[in-house]
Formats: sequence, structure tokens, C-alpha cells
Amino acid sequence: MASFHITSLYAGLLGLFLVVLSFNMTKSWIKAASQGVSGDPARASSAAQALRRAEALVGSFTDYVPLTLLLIGLAESGGAPAAVIHGLGAALVAARLMHAFGSNFIHGADALRFLGAQLTYLVLTIASFICLCLYWVPMLTH
Repeated sequence: MASFHITSLYAGLLGLFLVVLSFNMTKSWIKAASQGVSGDPARASSAAQALRRAEALVGSFTDYVPLTLLLIGLAESGGAPAAVIHGLGAALVAARLMHAFGSNFIHGADALRFLGAQLTYLVLTIASFICLCLYWVPMLTH
């Protein structure tokens, strides 16, 4: 029976973070809708920009996190060391937090968003290679 004990921890944390991102997107949508009705173009434009940013955060999260978690879970069930699974899971959580906080409209935040995205790609790549190794190494030794 495959065990996903460690991956479950990071899936749960990231699931809750998606809820937070989704609430933020809903709040931005309500604000953009009310600002658009108020008739002030400057406020409506700012609210619309915040909504686009919130939508992009949720979209990016849902593009990368599910597959990365699946690969981490497969690596765990294939027998990868617990320290590796914890390292990948913690790095993915950190990456998504960096990406989200780096998406704020503050000076220097773009660098944090960039680093979060790059760390996400790195975790995805490492988890992919681990899964490929778990597939190929037993085949080569038999």
C-alpha cells in the first residue's frame, strides 16, 4: 500500500493557502465590481488591476502545485528518503508564499515573485527527475 504521509502535510498546507488566495480573489472581485459602479475611473482601474493580479496568483498556483504535489507523492510512495520529501514539500510551500507576497504592489516585490517562481520550477524539476529515476533504476538493475 502506497503511503503519502509526508506529502499529505504539504498538500494540506497548500490547500489552505489556495483557500486564502481564493478569498483574496473574491474580495478583489467584489471591490472591482463596486468601484466600477462608483464611476471613479482611477479607483476602478486600480481595483481591476488588483483583481487581475489576484486571478493570476490563483491561476499560477493551480497550474503548478497539483502536478508538483503528485510528483512528490509518487516519489514518497516509490521510496524516496523522508528528508528529500520534506525538503521538496517545504521548498514548494516557501516558493508559493514567496510568489504570492512578491505579487504585492510594493518596491522590490518583483524579485520575490521571480524567486518564488524559479523555486517552484526547481522543485517541479527535481521531483520529476526523482520519479524518472525511481522508474528507470529498477529496470536497469534487473
